[in-house]
Amino acid sequence: MTSMKRFMAILLAGMLSLSAAVPSFAAVATNAGKWAKPSIEFAYQQGLLTEADLQKAKSPMTRKDFCKMVMRFLNVITGKEWKAAGKTPFTDCDDADVTAAYELGIIGGTDPGIFEPNSTLTREQMAIMVARVMKTCGVDLTEKAKKNPFNDTAELFASSNKYIDQLYGIGILAGYQDGGYHPFREMTVQEAVVSFVKAYRYIEEQTGGKVEITEPKVDKVDRVDTQNDTKVDTKTDTKADTKTEEVKVTDAATTETVTVGEKKVCLGWTAAELKAVWGEPDRIDDSVYGLERYVYLNKYQNYFFATMQDGKIVEIFVPGTDFTYNGTSGKGIAANIKNLSHVSSLEHSGIVYNANSEVHVPLDYEGKICGVLLQEKSFAQTKDYQSTLQYTTREAMEAELLDLIQVCRLEKGLSLLTADSKLGGVARAHSEDMTAKGYFDYTGSDDSTPFSRILAKGKAFRTASETIAKQRGDVVQIYQEWMRTAAKENSLTDGTMQEAGVGISAKSKELYVTVDLCGQ
Repeated sequence: MTSMKRFMAILLAGMLSLSAAVPSFAAVATNAGKWAKPSIEFAYQQGLLTEADLQKAKSPMTRKDFCKMVMRFLNVITGKEWKAAGKTPFTDCDDADVTAAYELGIIGGTDPGIFEPNSTLTREQMAIMVARVMKTCGVDLTEKAKKNPFNDTAELFASSNKYIDQLYGIGILAGYQDGGYHPFREMTVQEAVVSFVKAYRYIEEQTGGKVEITEPKVDKVDRVDTQNDTKVDTKTDTKADTKTEEVKVTDAATTETVTVGEKKVCLGWTAAELKAVWGEPDRIDDSVYGLERYVYLNKYQNYFFATMQDGKIVEIFVPGTDFTYNGTSGKGIAANIKNLSHVSSLEHSGIVYNANSEVHVPLDYEGKICGVLLQEKSFAQTKDYQSTLQYTTREAMEAELLDLIQVCRLEKGLSLLTADSKLGGVARAHSEDMTAKGYFDYTGSDDSTPFSRILAKGKAFRTASETIAKQRGDVVQIYQEWMRTAAKENSLTDGTMQEAGVGISAKSKELYVTVDLCGQ
């Protein structure tokens, strides 16, 4: 009997020991919908979500929180804690997980130095980031991509559609009953988690749960969370071509060539020819034409951008005065423009028509030359602007307009402005209000003033100003309006201002632009 008791005691102890070694996956308390609850529970059990996240399932998923979930996943899948090696590249976010994700090439900014951590994640951004995570984990989706059937993705840029096609091809993305993907719809936590858990399981299936990351699989220098692979592919495909000695740079006619500083850039050049002379661009932006635009900052001293179509430059814009075009110096006046056809009173620009190109020379309110725009003739005659701005286009145009302000300030010997996300939010909100309510005024539809809007955003200042503009077209047309209007040009080059935010909205191909500035 004693032996039996001893046996039972040992058996019971063994059973208790075994049960203690088996993890318990009881249901967790969450406010997620029934359709999302299994994914929320799985993400929590795997350590991707915190306990506090469980009651936020129906709240907006911010860019920062999605980033943190991604980094928790990488810690789990690799068995290694990923930490940022350097300082944050962003002025509005010093979160360690965001910095680490940036260094791995998974996320980018919305403007140079800006991440907008508290902005809500969109379906487009989610798709791009998830695809980057897969690439970072060594899962190549190139051969898995399948043309998506959604009725609202045709106008997205190829870089965004590539990611959407990849995730659609492996069954991670789905659309809505109306046939659309709704790329700009903001996501809740539960929506983002459901999509990411699908990616988690796919990565486990493809890798056997063993992932080693020795270096970033995606270039980390891209401007926005939409086009990292575009830059990576460009650098990879043209690596040999970017060596000057291996690229024959075509000599174009003087009417299609502009010299910026001491180097030239020509209509008709390929990307390889452009890079052979100028090196890699600082950014590759989406333009209002639906075409890629190569932006060269050159510390804002020799700034220019070139728009590409079918692999060749069809448009060049140089703001400021440090250029020479066909004998015309940027430091001249309207009377100095060579082969001038006429001066457009509407644009306040000198117009030159050539056999294969069309040239516009913007003039400021004093009649001084302040830039040059070259366009290939057929492009100038057939170009069309998008009627609505995609997320990536709007972000790119806002960055370009801030660039143009910086060029103007530098030429006047003023300090450069710092991009401020709060001011950017105020500016964009006012532009969107003007397009939505059908007005154009400094006073908002709620009777707010520029100053009250800035203060309401929690932004303190000693001095502040606002400039608004409305033009059909591109950033060049906005720049022309600024420069031909004394009050606007003087406001943008006010030496007391230190920070700025630019916001764009569009309605029927007409751009509404607000610039808010302040000094401390």
